[in-house]
Parts: sequence; structure tokens; C-alpha cells
Amino acid sequence: MDWERAVEFVMGYFESHDPIATELAHRYPFRRRFGHCLRCSVWARRIASVEHGDVELAATAALFHDIGKTAGSREQDHGAAGAEVCGRYLGSIGYPEDRRTVIVGIVARHSQHARHAGASLEEKIVSDADLLDETGAMAILWDAMACALEPSPSYDKAYERSLELTVPMRNVLPGRLHTAEAKRIALARFAVAEAFLGSLAYELGLSESTG
Repeated sequence: MDWERAVEFVMGYFESHDPIATELAHRYPFRRRFGHCLRCSVWARRIASVEHGDVELAATAALFHDIGKTAGSREQDHGAAGAEVCGRYLGSIGYPEDRRTVIVGIVARHSQHARHAGASLEEKIVSDADLLDETGAMAILWDAMACALEPSPSYDKAYERSLELTVPMRNVLPGRLHTAEAKRIALARFAVAEAFLGSLAYELGLSESTG
């Protein structure tokens, strides 16, 4: 598969249909659904290469997984809508039918997060990639940008927001992940976030320890 061509298609589709493509647009206008899809494809490649999955299948399904979240398809399940778009694209480039069927199926079912019986390794990898995005440093960046859009933003408010969200997520997310590599990545990302928050608390004068 010509990966750059596929990325250009997905990016162009979002730009022509709905650049933000999220119900959270009014609260978080800095978040772009294409960026989420592209990052998920990177996570999928990383996980699949370690877990001995099919890298191309996982990365392609991850790239297309949220393409159904556009203004024209919000009245139907976004997985089903995305599967239609993905299937048409893969068919147009002559992608092998057996592999196309697998990718389209993953896109269609991705909201189930591979909790159904018979989920393939690649389906589990795409689910893990989806859940891993915007954790760690990305989560803190999100919190800071979101806080800046709220009334009377401040460093302290951004810190408190990150602190309130990071700890509960650290306790919940690893249990929702399927692969050992994704769980390892999640723990590493939370360690980064917690170290940053410790340093930030020290610099804000809220603590006398950086740990």
C-alpha cells in the first residue's frame, strides 16, 4: 500500500467534510480528528511490531477508524460510516479483498474496543492505540490548552485539571488495554505525566518536593 497516499486521502476527507469532526468542537477547537487518527496509526505500528501483529492491517485500520465522525454521518454509527468510506477507498486502489475485509471489519467494530469474542490481535491493537492516544504528555498539553479557553485561566488551574484527570486514568486505563506492549507504554506515559506534574507543583510553590 502507498501509505502517503492513504494518509493524504484521510486528511483530505476530513478537510472537505469536517476538519474538527468531533462533538467536543465547541469546547476543544484545537483538537483535530485527523491528528487523532494519524497518531493512532503510529501507536498501532509500534504495538504491532512488538506484538508480532500485521503492522499494515493494524496501522491502516487505525488511520481510518474515526473517518466516519464527520458532519454528514453523525446520524448513523460512525464505525459503520467509516467502514463504508474505508472500503470504497481500499477498493479504488485495488487492495486485496481478503485484507480489505479485515480492515473494514475492524473499523466497523472499533467502538467495541475488541471486547467481543473472536477479536483478532490486530483489532485489539487498534483498540489499544485508540485508548493510548492523548495520554502522558499529550494529556497535559490538552489540559493546558483547554484551561486557556476557560474563564480566568491560570497555571494553577491547569495543574489542578491535569492532576484530577491523570490519577484516575492511570488507575483505569491499563485494565482496558489488551496487549502487554500497550500496557507497558501506558505505564511509561503516566510516569512521564506524573514526573512533570511533580516538577510543576514544585515550581508553582505548591510542594517542596519534585516527586
